[in-house]
Amino acid sequence: MGGFTVKAKAANEYAAMGTDRLLVQSRLIRSGIPCRMSLGSDEDKNYTARYTVHVKELAATWISRGLLGGSEAGYQPDPENGRYEDGLLRRLEKAAVRSLYTLGVDEGQVLIAARSGRRYLVEGVRMIAGNNKTVMSAKGQGTEGDRANNEAQDSTSAISLTMGMDPEFVLMKDNGEIVHASDFMERGGVAGSDAVRFHGEVIYPIAELRPSPKPNPKALLLEMQKALHEAHSQIQDHSLSWRAGALPYVDFPLGGHIHFSGVRLSVPLLQALDNYLALPMVLLEDPKGRSRRPRYGYLGDFRRQAYGGFEYRTLPSFLVSPLVAKVSLYLAYLIARYSDRLPARPLNSERYHRAYYEGDKPVLKECIAGWHRDLTALPEYADYAREIELALSHMEAGRTWDESRDIRPLWNIPVKP
Repeated sequence: MGGFTVKAKAANEYAAMGTDRLLVQSRLIRSGIPCRMSLGSDEDKNYTARYTVHVKELAATWISRGLLGGSEAGYQPDPENGRYEDGLLRRLEKAAVRSLYTLGVDEGQVLIAARSGRRYLVEGVRMIAGNNKTVMSAKGQGTEGDRANNEAQDSTSAISLTMGMDPEFVLMKDNGEIVHASDFMERGGVAGSDAVRFHGEVIYPIAELRPSPKPNPKALLLEMQKALHEAHSQIQDHSLSWRAGALPYVDFPLGGHIHFSGVRLSVPLLQALDNYLALPMVLLEDPKGRSRRPRYGYLGDFRRQAYGGFEYRTLPSFLVSPLVAKVSLYLAYLIARYSDRLPARPLNSERYHRAYYEGDKPVLKECIAGWHRDLTALPEYADYAREIELALSHMEAGRTWDESRDIRPLWNIPVKP
């Protein structure tokens, strides 16, 4: 890794934020981020190098590494593509961005100890004074108590939104065994198999749909149904059931990634997706799906894409039912179009943040009245109200999807040849 040299900074300068150190640590750990805020223990010797990652607007502007003699080597992203070429630096960037986002911070510095085996440990966080408007709260307020004044997104009249997706499913025998999708499907295409690293080996057990992007969710759903029929034409063993959701097979958690272009990725937009989409989906999920978090399904999970947009990766596979798919895509569309009109941030509070990761549905239901009120005020809500209102009735009644069901009958896919 090439770099430049800058003046050193003491490690203990990167202490936790002004809020309670244990509160910061517990939130990071709950979110699946390896963390220890107390420096100076014997365990601190078990690292290969210490890095300070400087983050602004969901990206690392530069990364510094401590050197012998008290100096530091510094690294910056490629000016052409904005990426760090070295794999370790990319992992450090992701860890730092994720840490600050988890604390509700959009600019700051994260001290990270790199360890062997691609592991790391967050040892300190410092936010940049005056640049952060939203921080975590220990209060257990409702949506009214945790409302935030968002930075306004681009005018909705200027948004040229396009959406895509790549939801996943698995193939299973009646005895509960999984059959790899790669037995039937190629890796690419509208319907294909997807890679997983399992016990050190790259395998392709998961089936994935990649329908053509569209400017509105109803058109995208039609493309998704075409992709389902393409998958059916490839999977010749009709005795296998198709399962979706969060965790229908314990070794392979599933995702329902939604792609966006034509809208700017920002902390307020991600927070809106978390609070108005990921949170209500927990109320509908099969209780077994809770175990998918926090390794997968953590709040604010995103990935930038080469086409200039990004994918939101927090959701489980919404292929589990047509209603869940429709509500997921309809909400995603409304949020992307009107995120500046969706100010509630209950997940900033410890009460609802903990409930999200623990799958505590009675607590999360406290947020739904405000969620529904904000949505109904949006200009295009009436176009998607039927399915959202039906999902709301399911949430209030405590009804959830069933990940043990074969999804083919739900999508009118023939079960028999």
